[in-house]
Amino acid sequence: MSKLDQIVSELFEDEVIGDEVLFVDRAGFDSLKHVELIVAIEGRFAIDLTAEEIGRLTCKRAAREILQARRLDV
Repeated sequence: MSKLDQIVSELFEDEVIGDEVLFVDRAGFDSLKHVELIVAIEGRFAIDLTAEEIGRLTCKRAAREILQARRLDV
């Protein structure tokens, strides 16, 4: 399992989330979960996301693209 998949799995309590599924469409996803996602990504990849990147963080595909643009092993 990739690092990103592991983060999303933990955040959504092992629910399988497809790459294109919008986080906001998942039950229980709110502003607190969004912050938890940001903190988890920043911690796991030892980065600070920009405001623009945080705004684009809408699904796994977008998260993967953000991380790959930084040349990180997702």
